[in-house]
Amino acid sequence: MELTYLDTAAEGLPVATEADALLQYFRDKSLGTPGRKEFHRVEGEALTLAAELLGTDAENVTFLGSASEAMSVLANSIEWRTGDEVIISDLEFPSNVLSWLRLRDQGVKVVVVGNVGGALRWEDVESRLNERTRLISLSLVSYKTGAYLPFVPQLAEAARRVDAVLAIDATQALGRCPLSLAGVDYLYSSSFKWMMGPHGLGLVYVSPEYRAKMADPSSIGWYSVPNVFTPDRYERYELKAGARSLAGGMPNFPALYGIRQSLRFLLDVGVDSIWREMGPLVEEMRAGLAGLGCQMLTPEGEQYASGIVAFSHERAEAIGAALAERDVIVWAGDGRVRASLHLYNNAADVARYLEVLREILA
Repeated sequence: MELTYLDTAAEGLPVATEADALLQYFRDKSLGTPGRKEFHRVEGEALTLAAELLGTDAENVTFLGSASEAMSVLANSIEWRTGDEVIISDLEFPSNVLSWLRLRDQGVKVVVVGNVGGALRWEDVESRLNERTRLISLSLVSYKTGAYLPFVPQLAEAARRVDAVLAIDATQALGRCPLSLAGVDYLYSSSFKWMMGPHGLGLVYVSPEYRAKMADPSSIGWYSVPNVFTPDRYERYELKAGARSLAGGMPNFPALYGIRQSLRFLLDVGVDSIWREMGPLVEEMRAGLAGLGCQMLTPEGEQYASGIVAFSHERAEAIGAALAERDVIVWAGDGRVRASLHLYNNAADVARYLEVLREILA
């Protein structure tokens, strides 16, 4: 039986050329220090490709170790004041909760906006904004329900009015859903899901406007500065321009070799093309699950659609295990079953999932 893989939201399948890319890294590494020239060439190309995927200039983009690190860098680069508020939602991945909860001993209040039917409503977020709002940190696509956030432009405008930072977690969107950086101060994504890259990278975008007023990163190193061997290096330092100053040390070069290949592939295929091709399959899957009587977490409506379709069930883990026994791979736990569709999926995968799930639920 051929495997039906529907778990990109947890682990994306790599592009085939990544295997050769990792071997090439090993060959370059085997040259010793002369190989570093190629390391940095690959790094530069990966940054350029990532910037193209995001629709920005390369100087606004950098790679850190993970999306979680990107959140921590942001949290530690803001000079917090007692009474400041951070707005998140109850649809956030734990990292986008923990990063802000740890600030409570500095007098920062975490404001959690509740979802309605699996999605956020603009009026519920807007009503929580005030002069104390320092940061708004929301996911473009919820890992939990798959709901797309359709009001980022309004959010950006409102954030400007109260002088708040707008941060977007694009981990469940980048490489699969269209996005715009307009009005976004800080955006980040992991590398190993919809971007189909290796582990060990967090792609970060910092707008030029926000970088100009952003405090120096709390953790800097030799990679954060343009020249480490200045005569006055024991007295002062100057950070690299743009987002590059956020990276303190040598990047994960093996992962950069790999993600360069997946970025090339995604740009060649086109995210808009993936979005159009996968849209009907996502709709078909959601309708099919609803038809089976599943308690849907993914809201109805094209404006909320992403690559994720999820439903709640008290026996989620058992359902996931039963699906896996029949070679259908989804994510199941925390009281929900989540399937996800990327460019390597087709109508047969949806049909197989619904067929096997019908048997299990019966």
